[in-house]
Amino acid sequence: MAPDEMKTKIADLQRELSIEYGTKATAGGKSRNYGKIRTARRTIARMLTLIRAKELGIKMGKAEKPAAKPAATKAAVPKPVEKK
Repeated sequence: MAPDEMKTKIADLQRELSIEYGTKATAGGKSRNYGKIRTARRTIARMLTLIRAKELGIKMGKAEKPAAKPAATKAAVPKPVEKK
């Protein structure tokens, strides 16, 4: 998604968020959907982070898995010495 598209999506989410906060305020602190507020805030934060990363030239994406470790070989284990 291009930064311009993200900015328009952020504006839409901020409008939704303001409506939800208004609903919450008029309902005496009770909102029908608390999850919607949380989801909108997090989505806005993620998009702003991606926009900023593109500005700085940082490559963002899923974390790469670390390289697989080579199979362990059995080391020669010394045999216990028997006491006489």
